[in-house]
Amino acid sequence: MIHHAVHTARPDIMCVAHSHSIYGRAFSTLGRNLDIITQDACAYYNDIVLYNSFKGVVLGADEGEAIAKALGSKKAAILQNHGLLTCGKTIESAVFWFTNLESCCHAQSLADAAAGGRGGETIKVTDEDAAFTYKTTGLSLRDSFKQNRCLIVWSVLVRSST
Repeated sequence: MIHHAVHTARPDIMCVAHSHSIYGRAFSTLGRNLDIITQDACAYYNDIVLYNSFKGVVLGADEGEAIAKALGSKKAAILQNHGLLTCGKTIESAVFWFTNLESCCHAQSLADAAAGGRGGETIKVTDEDAAFTYKTTGLSLRDSFKQNRCLIVWSVLVRSST
């Protein structure tokens, strides 16, 4: 239901990646969006949404449509109490954004715990620096460096699943 609704709402994308991954699932229970605290997180600067209307297992078209509407033109969503969702113009890019977002959720969970243990908070990347970094790390995978990185991740995933 989710994939169909996103594909219907977003004819510009070829692939939707969604899973109940361990770090994404854990992070989604916090009811908050990703903080921009690392270079990798800058890839989602103003390009991720928190969908906080969890209504249980998605069995109806209306829930998928609500998720697609919340996603809008962004490439990623944290589905509260559910997991992560990313999309891309290629299968490889959607998978890359997903694995990268999973890693960002893991890093933020560790950083938040460490900061909280010291009675502090994580240091956020400034809007100016996040916007600058997004232009390099967050846009479509067209340049060869990002394309090669994506293909390496994709080939590792394919090999490990066979």
